[in-house]
Amino acid sequence: MEKMTKSNHLITRVQRRLTVALCGRKLYVSFVCSAAAYLALLLASRFTGYYREWFPLESVGVVLLGTVLLSGLLFRKPSKEQAARLIDQKQKTKDLFLTVTMLENAMGNYKPLVALDAEKKAEKIKPANVIRFDWARRIALSCAGVVVIFLVLQYTPQFDPFGEVQAAKIEQEKSKEFEKSKKATKVRLAELKNKDTGEGDEESKDVKKAVENLKSDFRKMTPGKKLKNSETLAGHQKTIGGKWRKIAEEKMKSLMIKTDQSQKFGGMSKNEGMQKWNKELQEGSTQSLTKEMDELKDQLQRLMKETDPVKREQLKNEIQKKIKEMESFAREETNSKAMSAALKRAMKQMQMAKAKGLSSEEALKEAMQSMDLAKMELKEIAQSAKDMKKLEEALKVLQMAKKANEKSGLDGEACENCLTLEDYEELYADLMGDMPGEGTGGEGQGGGGKVDEDDSSKTGFKTEKSKSAITAGKVLLSLKTKGLSDSGEAKKQFSSLLKIKQGMSEAIVQEQIPPGYHKGIKKYFNSLEKQPAEKSSKK
Repeated sequence: MEKMTKSNHLITRVQRRLTVALCGRKLYVSFVCSAAAYLALLLASRFTGYYREWFPLESVGVVLLGTVLLSGLLFRKPSKEQAARLIDQKQKTKDLFLTVTMLENAMGNYKPLVALDAEKKAEKIKPANVIRFDWARRIALSCAGVVVIFLVLQYTPQFDPFGEVQAAKIEQEKSKEFEKSKKATKVRLAELKNKDTGEGDEESKDVKKAVENLKSDFRKMTPGKKLKNSETLAGHQKTIGGKWRKIAEEKMKSLMIKTDQSQKFGGMSKNEGMQKWNKELQEGSTQSLTKEMDELKDQLQRLMKETDPVKREQLKNEIQKKIKEMESFAREETNSKAMSAALKRAMKQMQMAKAKGLSSEEALKEAMQSMDLAKMELKEIAQSAKDMKKLEEALKVLQMAKKANEKSGLDGEACENCLTLEDYEELYADLMGDMPGEGTGGEGQGGGGKVDEDDSSKTGFKTEKSKSAITAGKVLLSLKTKGLSDSGEAKKQFSSLLKIKQGMSEAIVQEQIPPGYHKGIKKYFNSLEKQPAEKSSKK
C-alpha cells in the first residue's frame, strides 16, 4: 500500500489550526461569561450597597482569572478524526480524509485506491481554506467589554437603600480612629518615659537644683553685708517664685481654684472618692487614684476572658462608669488635658471592641495601654504638686531669712550643720526670736517695761478751749449704747466687705501670688472687717 504522507500531513496541520481556533473560541466564551457575571455583581453592589469591598479597581483582574480558569475547564483538544471530518465538510470530499484516518485498521482491497485519491486531493487543499482565523471581531468585543466594566466601576454612583454604606463608613472611621489613638498613646508614653522628673517622693531635678542653690547661698551669707545678702535673697526669691508661678499657671491653677472655693463655701458637690483624690493630689500623693486605676486594669483583663454575654456587659458598664468618673475629675478638678485625653481614649477603645475589622482582645489591650498612660499623666500632676510644695517651703524660709537679715544680718557659718529647709527654718525662727525688743525695758520681744509719770516736771502744755463755730451736721457727742441698730447701712457694708474678701481669695489664685505673701494680704483684708463693726456700734 502506498504511503499517505501528504494526506496525513494535511490532517495534522488542520488539527493544529483547529486546536488554536477552539482555544480562542473557549477563551472568548469564558471572557463573556466572566465579564457578565462580574458586571452583574458590580451593579448589584452599587444599587444595594452590599459587598462594596469586593470591587476595588484591582478586582477587574478577577475577570481575566475567571476567563483563564473557565476556558481551561471547557477546552478539549480536537482529534484527527475531527480534523479529517472538517476537511471533508469544507472541501466536499465525501468522507475521503475521514476514511484515511481509519484506513490502517480497515479490511479490503480498496485501500490503495482510497490512498491514491486522497494523496492527489491533499496536494490541492490548503489548511487556511479549511479553517479561517477571524479573531478581529472577538478581540474588539472583548476590549469593549473591558472598557464597559471600567466605566461602570469608576463612574456608577453608589446607592445605599439599606444603610450599608453609612454603616461601613462608621466602622471604617472607627478603625482609623483606633489606629490614630493607638499611635498617640505610643508616642505620649515614649515622651513621658524620656522626661526628666523626680523619683518617688523627690521633687523634680530642676526644683531640687534651685533649692540646693538657695541652701548653698544661705551658707555664704556674711553678717556685716546686709545689702549684699538682701540682693542675693531677692534673686532667689524671683527665681523660685517664678518657678512656682509657672507650675501653678500651667498645671495646678484649676486645682488651686477648686480648693480655694471648697474652703470658702464648705465643699463642692463631689463624691467622697473625688474629694479624697483631690486632697491627696494637693499633698503630692496619688495612692487612692492609682489603686483605682490598677483595679480597672484588672477588670479589663477579666473582661477579655469573660465569655458570658450578660456578665460581660455588666462588667463593661461598670468599667466605663469608673473611667468616666476619673475623666471628669481630670478635666474639672485638675484641668489635666493630657490625663483626660488618655482616659477618653481608653473609653473609646473599649467601645471599639465590637467594631468590624477589630478584634475585641486588641481593643481591650489598647485600653489597658491607655490606662497606663493615664497613670503616668497622674504622676505628672502629683509631681507638680510636690514641686509646688517644695517651692512654697523654700519661699517661706526665704521670707524668714529676709526678716532676720534686716534685723541683725545673716551668718553663713551658723548654717554649717543645716541640711534641709526645715533646719534653716528652725535656725531663722530662733534668730528672729532672739532679736532685741524695743522700749525701755529689758531685752526681748514686746514694748519694754512701764514708765513712771512725774507731775512735777515742767512742760510747755497749755490748757485752752477751741473757739470753732458750731455748725449743723457735725456730731458734738456720741454715746455707745446697747440695743438694735438701724438696718441697712451696716448690712450693705458687710455685704460689700464679703465680696471684697472673696475677690481677694480669687485674686491670690488668679495672679499666682506665692504663699509667702498670702498671710500679709489676708491680714490686711481681715482688718477691714473690724472697721464696719466698730462704726455700726458707735451710731
